[in-house]
Amino acid sequence: MPRESAEITDKNDMKRQLIFAAIALLLSTGCSQQKQEQPTMNNENKALTAFDIQKEFEKNGFTWFTENLILCSGDTIRSNAMTIGWGGIGNYLGHDRPAVTVYVAPGRYTWEFMEKYPRFTIMQFDDPEIWMYMGRNSGRDGDKAAALGLHVAYTEHGTPYYEEANLVIECETMSVWHQTEQDFRNDTPKKWYDGFDAGIHTVYVGEIIGAWRR
Repeated sequence: MPRESAEITDKNDMKRQLIFAAIALLLSTGCSQQKQEQPTMNNENKALTAFDIQKEFEKNGFTWFTENLILCSGDTIRSNAMTIGWGGIGNYLGHDRPAVTVYVAPGRYTWEFMEKYPRFTIMQFDDPEIWMYMGRNSGRDGDKAAALGLHVAYTEHGTPYYEEANLVIECETMSVWHQTEQDFRNDTPKKWYDGFDAGIHTVYVGEIIGAWRR
């Protein structure tokens, strides 16, 4: 091949290599920009927002208490939480006063908090492991929230809840009923409590003073 033809071929090869390199750079930059533009989940996206529980609560009151609910009571210094599977939601002492009824047995560590502190929260979680762990373990033996990696936060009233919850209802206790066997009107509670070591449940009726959801 003549020298001039060889030089022309070399120049053409260099041009092609430069063009390919430029195309590769553009593709790489475009992919990088596309990745950066992908939406990322942050605390703002996941923030709890207040809602009107009387107008916007969409859960079935008969089944809601089976949906991985946690009851927490205390203040900014001490608190404890437990799993609950019973309860009621509706109104009490007024059509415009939303309320929740919960049941806590005296043998539960959380019962001491419910007796001492004026407010409590009910929380719902997506992860059933939280519900199961809270039900299997006692706060007397250790910090259950820390063991689960949950982070305690507080309402404006100082009522504790966990940041990871997807629904939080804050209640102020209005009335307490310490049941005894003399209160039973048929055989259902008599049979149920036969051999139940934690004691007869105390009934707490709480006025709903705040509700938040994701």
